This record gives sequence, structure tokens and C-alpha cells, in this order.
Amino acid sequence: MNKEGINELKEKMIDQANIEKHEKVIIGDLIEPNDFVVLVTPIDKAAPKGRMILPQQQTIRDIIDHGAVAIITRETELKETLASLGEKPKLVVTDSQAFKRVNEDTPKDLTLTSFSILFARYKGELKPLVLGAKKVKNLKPGNHVLICEGCTHHRQDGDIGRDKIPRWLEKMVGGKLHFQWTSGTKYPTPEEMKKFDLIIHCGGCMLNPKEMEFRISQAIKNNMPIVNYGVLIGMVTGVLKRALEPFPEVTEMFEKE
Repeated sequence: MNKEGINELKEKMIDQANIEKHEKVIIGDLIEPNDFVVLVTPIDKAAPKGRMILPQQQTIRDIIDHGAVAIITRETELKETLASLGEKPKLVVTDSQAFKRVNEDTPKDLTLTSFSILFARYKGELKPLVLGAKKVKNLKPGNHVLICEGCTHHRQDGDIGRDKIPRWLEKMVGGKLHFQWTSGTKYPTPEEMKKFDLIIHCGGCMLNPKEMEFRISQAIKNNMPIVNYGVLIGMVTGVLKRALEPFPEVTEMFEKE
């Protein structure tokens, strides 16, 4: 082995990695340089102490990378924040758990979406997850629901996947549902999927896009409705249609289906 061309090979690998890295952006294609983007980040007992969660961090970085201005506030200060700005923000992006209040406090002439919806398209595909949300309306008491989380964080009281989503769904269907959970790398095989009526997946911030795309595609191949946290919460709170407005093709599909 004469080791010729190694440097050229390394350069091509770096170039290819850069191409793949920039195939998708979180929010950069929705904004222009100098746009204001208001990010609503609730701080509750489930929030990590002393830091922000990864989707919020990554969204801030993507805004800065595209020359726009990130303005971070809690839902409790959103009204005052919007009123104090000298110009209309291009987007308001909220944590999905605050959808209801943020929708009420954000003027209708402003565009609103959520971190989780942004990550639905960044990490996987938004359209099948929106279709999965529509299937939620078909759930009945006694159905089986699988909740998948890509990370293995310590769960606390009020956890979104273990507490809030099950409670919201049972209230919506008017009865008990059978829930199971997976975390980390575990994901059901096609055979295991057959026992469930719906898969609810986290935003996938700890999974790479290929893994999320694979998980979504497996559900589609097996005719299994799948939805992520943010899209589901948007549907449950009645805010989903508004939250999809930045994505006209998805909005059109949502209204037709």
C-alpha cells in the first residue's frame, strides 16, 4: 500500500460531510438576515436546571448562522416582549407545551409554529406526522399506544411523555388507553408494531436524521400512524393548523385529507 491520494480522499470526505450537513436546516430557510425571531421557552420543573434543552439551543444557533436575531422569552412575558419590539417578528416559535397560551397571546397577523414541528421536518418528514395526528381522532378507549423517546433522560413528575400526553389523550377519547414506552435505541419491529394503534415519537433531538427517517418509514410501511410530540400537541390544543402555516404544502394536505 503506497498511501497515495490520502489527503485528496480526506478532502473529498470533508466536502461530502459538509454537503450532507447542510442539506437540511431547522429554521434558516424561513427567515432572512436581520429578521427578529421570538423563541418562547417555558421554564417549569421539568426544564433542565441551568441550561436550555437541545432543540432550543440548536434553533438559536441556526438563527444566528443565518444572520437573524433570536429573542428568547418565557410564555409569561410573551405579551410584553412582543409589545416592546420595534418591528414585527418574522416568526414566533414556542415549546409545544405552551401552545395554548402562546396562541392566545400571539396576534393573528404573526406567524406561529413550534420547536417540535420545526424538528419534525429537520429530523424526519413532517407530512406523515401530520397525517398521523389526524388519525389520533380515531382512537377509542382500550386502544394501545406506544410512546417512543430517543433519549434516556431522568423522568420527573409532569414529564411530557410519561404524564402529560397520556392524560391529554385519555381526556380526548373519554376513557383509558393502554400505553407502553420505549427509550434510547429501542424501536419496535414490524411484528411488534401490530399490537399498537398509534406511535407517538419525541422530537428526536438526540437521534440523527437518518434514524428518524428510518423510524418514520418503518411505521409507514406497516400502515402504522405515527406522530411526534409537537404535532400531536398542536392537534390536541386546536393550534395545529396555525402552526403549519409556514409550510404551505403541508397545510394544503392537512386541509384536504
